[in-house]
Amino acid sequence: MKLFILAVGDRRRASSRLRVWDHVDWLREQGYDLTADYVMPPNAQSITIDVAWRILVRWPLWAWQFIRADRILIQETLILAPLMWIKSWWKSRHVVFDFSDPVDTIGSGLRNRMQQLGFVAMTHGSNHVIVENAAYLTALGGKGITASQFYGPVDVDRYQATGREQPPREKSVVRIGWTGSPGTLYFITPLFPMLDNLAKSHRIELMLIGVKAVDYSFQHLAVYTREWNEAEEFHLVPSFDLGLFVLDGSERSKRRGAGKLFIYMASGVPFVATNLGIAQDILSLMAVGYPVDDLRAWSSVLIKAINSTEERKSMSTIAVKYAHQNMSYSAFRLHLTAALEKRGT
Repeated sequence: MKLFILAVGDRRRASSRLRVWDHVDWLREQGYDLTADYVMPPNAQSITIDVAWRILVRWPLWAWQFIRADRILIQETLILAPLMWIKSWWKSRHVVFDFSDPVDTIGSGLRNRMQQLGFVAMTHGSNHVIVENAAYLTALGGKGITASQFYGPVDVDRYQATGREQPPREKSVVRIGWTGSPGTLYFITPLFPMLDNLAKSHRIELMLIGVKAVDYSFQHLAVYTREWNEAEEFHLVPSFDLGLFVLDGSERSKRRGAGKLFIYMASGVPFVATNLGIAQDILSLMAVGYPVDDLRAWSSVLIKAINSTEERKSMSTIAVKYAHQNMSYSAFRLHLTAALEKRGT
């Protein structure tokens, strides 16, 4: 059976790796005749001239692979939306559309209108839609679209194995950590003055994975930055004592995915999170983090989390157990193959 996969980014983009590339070899082992490609190069954050040229040159090849395939998995890109109108020509093709971030809300004006049109075409034309944020389920279900929800996936086993290899570290210093990219750093920059001030009275340090440097002069807080690579993330995230997850309160942020939270949970890291969107869902589902209702509350919630050593240990155990059962690669592969093979999920 021919399977064509088109991902928004290549394997060096963390979100695409987790949701697509880490499963390509496994899918081949299941007997699929598989072809895979991506839209955005690893360091591209927007549609530049080079990216636009790559899309223009490769789009006919993607269309051909779409036409010849029996099963099609499209991850977080709307670039093939026009093909939804011909997906049943000549033969029946089964399309699964998988997304974590709100791809229907990107940009403004004409770009936003095009995004919305593409999103409607993709969701209505797909045989099955997999979402990360459950907020989409009601809207899609109300339009008669077959959809399911999955948190993650995360390579829980690898995070746990790497976490057990952590070298000894001064336990009196609480490591507050964040993993992301230069494009998402703006979410946590409002916390920098508060964290710097908190370091005057508490033994804390800040580790940022995914950025080379930050445009802020810290006076009291020790800050460590690491450019993202796969090995570093698996090695460093389990060393966090607390993870940060911050949303800006916009409507778009409420529909975002929450890859950071799931990585923290797989690593056994309790988190302090804006009490919105997926974070709110997770926080209400289980006690594995500390909710923050507004920007002014961050300092008091962080102090509580820093001082609650035993509570954090309990949260860590609960988070890892839940991640193994509900966010792991094995759970996702069952979910994905069920969607690809038209079985219920």
